[in-house]
Amino acid sequence: MKIRLPFSFPSMRKPGFKLPFISIMSLLPTPYTKIQFGGMKVAVAALGVVAVGFIATLWLTIAGTTHEILWPTPGASYDLPYTIGERLSPDASTPMTASQTLRINLKDGARLDRLVLKDLQLGKAGLTNAFEIDRTTGVTGAMVTVGRITVTNSSAPTLDWANINAGTITIGQVPVDGHTNNMCLDATLASVVVDSDRGSGSFISEGAVVDRVIINLNGDNGATIGELVIDNVDASVGAWDWQYLTVGTLTMDATNTFGNNTGINVPSVVFNDTVCGRVVTSNMIDTPVSVK
Repeated sequence: MKIRLPFSFPSMRKPGFKLPFISIMSLLPTPYTKIQFGGMKVAVAALGVVAVGFIATLWLTIAGTTHEILWPTPGASYDLPYTIGERLSPDASTPMTASQTLRINLKDGARLDRLVLKDLQLGKAGLTNAFEIDRTTGVTGAMVTVGRITVTNSSAPTLDWANINAGTITIGQVPVDGHTNNMCLDATLASVVVDSDRGSGSFISEGAVVDRVIINLNGDNGATIGELVIDNVDASVGAWDWQYLTVGTLTMDATNTFGNNTGINVPSVVFNDTVCGRVVTSNMIDTPVSVK
């Protein structure tokens, strides 16, 4: 007789949890996802934002690399009558400092109606000339023909003029720290009249702080200016060195001052014997003056 005992092993079951299945594709946006978050409008708006950002970046890049220097920004050279300038290199004496010179190149045969320099503050230690009118190296015989030059309310330590012919030269009671007047009289000099504005333009520089002003003739045919106005142009260092002018009327009134405190027996103002006029009036007053 066999005896059976009621004994059995319980069945083994798998744990009651599952490992999550992560799909990389599930992390990517789908058309369904776009619709859930606002549909195609959101997608279009996002693309628009990206496009605007791209265009703005491109514009800033272009603007930063193609910036034009326009008259009369200091530190540049302008071939008037063209008003887009070229940046000047720093002076050799101060290579780490950007140039602040206003250089006006009169193109060969250029014709200007008016050139106005007003309220300019000039001067830089070590400069010989603060305001210069000259020829570019290699140009010979050319002159700047000006109908009328008017100088008012201006000052500088020294002034030295040469190679100027004028119909009328009138120097008022200008206070100067000594002067030499060797101007000559020439009855053959004509009164230059520049009235026609055809094909010319007006150029004004006002309220700038520059180290110096240079006006240069760039061609053998010279240049023509109807009126050159100098008003409140003050230099703390350097001379007014003007040359190669043919002028109808040149006037400097008593509102101007020149002197470098060397005493009235050492001329701060010199009109060389190559400054000639058909009619010359000079009433300069020697008095101790120190322009700084």
